[in-house]
Amino acid sequence: MAAFSGSSLYLGWVWSGGTIALHGDFREFSYEPSLSLIESTAGSDSFREYIGGIGEGGDIKFSAVMQAAGTLLITACARQNTGTLLVGVEGSATTKPKITIPAICKGPAFNVPYNDIVEFSVGFQQTAAETMGVW
Repeated sequence: MAAFSGSSLYLGWVWSGGTIALHGDFREFSYEPSLSLIESTAGSDSFREYIGGIGEGGDIKFSAVMQAAGTLLITACARQNTGTLLVGVEGSATTKPKITIPAICKGPAFNVPYNDIVEFSVGFQQTAAETMGVW
């Protein structure tokens, strides 16, 4: 199986103000979906057993180098903005995997060191089931 670099990432945020590409100058992106588990252990079972319950949404984190005059980025990622994340971990070329995730934004955070690059980060919470597909 061929490996690929994280630099291929496509990450778009579709919100009420339009669509913004987040992947430019990104440092890190992570998506961790979650699922409730229902214990189904019974009788003479010798090991705890589970079945899948309902999805609990995923935790999504993103960080990038902050650009000068980045007002649109800050506005698009304001706390409580709702929308859809479009994720292409291999990019957005035709036939590459695409994940569509309904989400709410937790709001921006900034790391502003005295003599170093300023970093922007934002968290999202998944609000409904993701859709797996292709570009």
